Amino acid sequence: MRRAQFLSTSAAAAAAAAALPARAQFAGQPLYAQQVTICVTATLSGARQAYGLQLVSGVRAAVDEANRLAPPLARVFGVRTLDDQDAIAVSITDAQVATADPSVIAVVGNLSNDVTRGTLSQYANLGLPLIVPTSSGDDITSQGYRNLLRLPTKDTTQGQLFARTVLPIVKPAYALAVTQASDYGPDIAQGFVAQGRNDRHKADSFSFSVQNPDYSAAAKAIVGIGPDYIFLAGQIAAMGPLIPALLAAGYKGTFGASDGFYSVTTPTQYATQLGGAWISAALPPLQRVPTDFQILNDFTRGYGPVTVFSAYGYAAAQIVISTVNRANSNDRNVFLQTMQSGAPYDTLLGPFTFDFSGDPLQPNLYFYTIDGAGFKYQRAAFPANFIL
Repeated sequence: MRRAQFLSTSAAAAAAAAALPARAQFAGQPLYAQQVTICVTATLSGARQAYGLQLVSGVRAAVDEANRLAPPLARVFGVRTLDDQDAIAVSITDAQVATADPSVIAVVGNLSNDVTRGTLSQYANLGLPLIVPTSSGDDITSQGYRNLLRLPTKDTTQGQLFARTVLPIVKPAYALAVTQASDYGPDIAQGFVAQGRNDRHKADSFSFSVQNPDYSAAAKAIVGIGPDYIFLAGQIAAMGPLIPALLAAGYKGTFGASDGFYSVTTPTQYATQLGGAWISAALPPLQRVPTDFQILNDFTRGYGPVTVFSAYGYAAAQIVISTVNRANSNDRNVFLQTMQSGAPYDTLLGPFTFDFSGDPLQPNLYFYTIDGAGFKYQRAAFPANFIL
């Protein structure tokens, strides 16, 4: 039963109840379906529009599923979208708009680290529960706010998990984490180097400019340092051109890459040059999760292929819906108290439990190798029993 059918069924049930005596009408369940709204604030215009729309699709699909399975006259979940335009000032206004809507129980957002970071204090001051679906910057959860849960593993931990998982397999003589001075990458590189050295590997980092980068000059400098393993910590759009520049400069070693390279474009652009490189991802192999089979089929029929952003939007909405059902209340303060209880959640991405700061209590990372056919799943940093 789809949401439209659910609503029509609820309306018919309420109309039938109205014909009963007053005592019968008010006994048991309420005579109407209460709506609880999940607000999604993300970039829905401009260069990152596609990612924001994928996030919204994930939230909508989870809400569709919850409403389809809900009994008659139970709570109905809705979705409200707000475009932050990838701007902190607009995002702050969006938080105020969401707070003013009494049906909004929580916000799923934002898309980028900088916009999320710039709006955190506003969410906290307004007492607005926040589920962070994609921002992995360390400082998102380091400021002591208790109104948020963040799904992805933070950057420093991603770098650590990559080093402790992959370096014992590839056994390099000298590993170099290469990054750019940008919002995403330096913390991953820092975690990689720290963990590599802790595990007695020779490891260093190298950073080059993100503004008008000279890939040829950077490649020559890197080759001059002499690594036989290069870990690319950054986004494929910004750092991908370094790969052919390194090969042209004479680099003969192997590569690894952070989840910024887990992209549909990577196999077609760089599979041959990366040569079987290990690439980390925030996304587990969903097709190997038995409990996700029906969800994936329903999502694909309604919204198209599942992406990292839609999967995390789906999981974020599942957490909101589960918290509302546990609290059995539409009150934000009760929602916050329930959210802070530390109870586990089952989601499309597997189980989550959150620590005091709002980060996953057991952060994980998933590893793939790459060839011309695409990504091939290898393992998780920690055993993931929900994956076949």
